[in-house]
Amino acid sequence: MGKLRLVPLLALTLALGCHNGNAPAIVDAGPDLPPPVMLEAACTDTIASIYADPGALPAEKGAIIRCAPDQTFTASELQAKLAADDFTARPVTSGAHTYRILYRTERGDTANTAGYSSALVMLPDLPRAPKLPVVVASHGSRGQAAADAPSLFDPIDSGVNIDFERQVYSLAGYGYAVIAPDLAGYANYGAANNPPSGYAFAADVAKSTLDGARALRKLIPSRLEDQVVLVGHSQGGHTALSALAMSASYGAGGTIAAVVVYAPLWLNEASWGAIFIAPGLYPTMGSEAVNAVTIWYHYTHSEILDGPGHGVDVFAAAKQAQVKAWVDSAGWDDNNWASLRALGADASEIFDPTFQQAVGSPAANGADCPADANQALCQKWLARYAADRPHITGAAAQVPITVLWGEKDTTIPYDRITCAIDRLKQDGVPLTVCVDPTGDHSGVIDHRADYAADFIASKTLGTPAPTPCALDETAIKDPKGMPATCNMLPPNN
Repeated sequence: MGKLRLVPLLALTLALGCHNGNAPAIVDAGPDLPPPVMLEAACTDTIASIYADPGALPAEKGAIIRCAPDQTFTASELQAKLAADDFTARPVTSGAHTYRILYRTERGDTANTAGYSSALVMLPDLPRAPKLPVVVASHGSRGQAAADAPSLFDPIDSGVNIDFERQVYSLAGYGYAVIAPDLAGYANYGAANNPPSGYAFAADVAKSTLDGARALRKLIPSRLEDQVVLVGHSQGGHTALSALAMSASYGAGGTIAAVVVYAPLWLNEASWGAIFIAPGLYPTMGSEAVNAVTIWYHYTHSEILDGPGHGVDVFAAAKQAQVKAWVDSAGWDDNNWASLRALGADASEIFDPTFQQAVGSPAANGADCPADANQALCQKWLARYAADRPHITGAAAQVPITVLWGEKDTTIPYDRITCAIDRLKQDGVPLTVCVDPTGDHSGVIDHRADYAADFIASKTLGTPAPTPCALDETAIKDPKGMPATCNMLPPNN
């Protein structure tokens, strides 16, 4: 997410001289350096076809449906792009050739419906080792419509494309083979049996992520070790942690060896229902991100879990057509949020009154649903909120996790990142927290991408651990300088 003004109750939550063409530029690695990572699969499709009807889907999860050659960057070109984004971490050393692919996955509905995800793939010409871990990079918040697919870099999401670039380009520039899934629902948007990507829908986003690891392995099998590393920023932090939690039951296309999350949106998802206790505090003029995410969360879950056309069910009858049109077209900060504001002054004017009454208080207070006419509706949504922040258990709870957060972050502020850290500690994971004293929600990637890359190497390639950050979670303070505590509205359960 970009730099936003956030309210206390709810927290939110990418060319210079590029070479075009099918053949990647080959870099002479020299006698003592690993050779460039080269594609080992057919790749002759057009970029446009990646986002079109996939035809009959293969049975195997992670199977490559289509592959299209894309741009090639030298190391200096990648560094120039990053420097233009205020990148101050250690300079990158590798260029990369890029591809766009479409692969088979599965959706988060109860029927485990077959699906497909587009993705950006970056292969380094100066890899960090002869064999590399699979690195899956998860994008932060953006719109949920066709043009919002991160791999498109559409100007509709200019405010957050930069964050995607920082994360993915730096990983490839530091010598890793990276796949960055768009997630199922973006490619061939709106087609039958292809609901939109579920915003912060743990099962839906986790499957696309884990199958992304399988897909990368099919592209370059001889250059990959068994290890898988999950990386994510903001909403992508939620995606990465959801994938970790689901890895034992769904499989990961390898062994998850490490997780790196920048300012993760690892919060109680009941936050998006809790807004209804006081919607006037969050007007669409001033609290744009909160309202946008509240709409995306409820609309996309309804489309996936309740069926096609049901995305509008929780919205006011008079606003349903307008809400659908907005979801189908809006980007992040689209038209400076003018189209969002046109939906209403706040959530009370956008959502169905019965739905607001059913979920508002129980979501905010963590109470049981009252035994009234709205009980079933309340229970359905409270169960969905709870399922979207699963506990990390079993072997997954032994995977090292590092959380990177900037003290200037007003998108996931001190009292919300503390909730995320507390929950991870509750699950007993091996946790490292790195606090950047000058980074904000986006800038923490600029400042700490090298630390993240070195942490990954230490957990997968046997290199020494990076020098610990000067500040850890004890540096997270409230405005009075006291140790931060989790904002318990809604409860951190």
